[in-house]
Amino acid sequence: MRRCGVILTARYLSGNPVSATAALIGVDWGTSSFRAYLFADNGELLDRIIRPAGILTVDNGDFAAVLRTTCGAWIADRPDLPILMCGMIGSRQGWLEVPYIGGDAGVTELAAAATVIKGESSRIQIVPGLQARSFDGGPDVMRGEETILAGAIASGAPQTGLYCLPGTHSKWVSVLDGRIDSFSTYLTGELFAMLRERSILTTPIAEGPTGPGALREQSFQQGLALASGGTNLLHHLFSIRAQFLTDGAEVCVVEEMLSGLLIGTELMSVSRQLQQHSGVITLLSSGMISDRYRNALVSLRYVPEVYEAEAACMNGLCSIAAELGLISSAPGDAGEYLRDTTT
Repeated sequence: MRRCGVILTARYLSGNPVSATAALIGVDWGTSSFRAYLFADNGELLDRIIRPAGILTVDNGDFAAVLRTTCGAWIADRPDLPILMCGMIGSRQGWLEVPYIGGDAGVTELAAAATVIKGESSRIQIVPGLQARSFDGGPDVMRGEETILAGAIASGAPQTGLYCLPGTHSKWVSVLDGRIDSFSTYLTGELFAMLRERSILTTPIAEGPTGPGALREQSFQQGLALASGGTNLLHHLFSIRAQFLTDGAEVCVVEEMLSGLLIGTELMSVSRQLQQHSGVITLLSSGMISDRYRNALVSLRYVPEVYEAEAACMNGLCSIAAELGLISSAPGDAGEYLRDTTT
């Protein structure tokens, strides 16, 4: 796995007073989480704070108070530090709704459309989201992923190719000459959570086996095979329950089979794009979800490169900040960092 421009280690101080070399606070503020980063003028990461303080948890929309509380030591020590934020903080439910900009965008366009929060001086700005046509010609939008993509591309990821950002709402993005072209969003993660927690599959998942690992992988592959057989998703969802009831609980891990079916269906939906970009497919992710998507792609004989999404986001914030003149430079090429070489 490549780490885009910065290395994540255990040395960070999690909110202690800043050093004299601090030059920027970068914030990735999403629906469920808050991630703040303290950077030097050359993009070096000095400190990091992670809290479960997403925008939906903020009382009365008092985002300024959350920022002061969470990054209080940094701000108290250096009140003049510029702050650059990305993610759902710029949505209608966030601090300030920042208008989407059109597709065919890169770092320059994202920086040019960064919006200052009035009343907070010019030191706090929010990166815009993107709107574009999806692969089937309909409308689509993103907030936060544009910064991750910009950071990965600036760090040495492919300038042209197909990118996948797995998650609650997975994004597949066509990048052309270092710029975000078109993209499509899939509710794969959200649908998985709903079916796992509030559907007729909830009981089989709770009562079924959880392992061993070989059975889990076999079940995931079974789900992928169901998806590859056609687009009859609604029937296949019920057939998972039927298999559990008729063949016995030990034949599959229902949760893994469901995961394989949904991820496989997503991959079938982008089959044309996968064929067009078969040699240049990039995953921006980490952890178990990254492994699942990589395994699913490998089963279809595609071998993606994997970049660490959080590191890419940090590098994206630095790249946009450098374009704005807030810092001198972003960290640079990711080639010196770890790359996933597993098969």
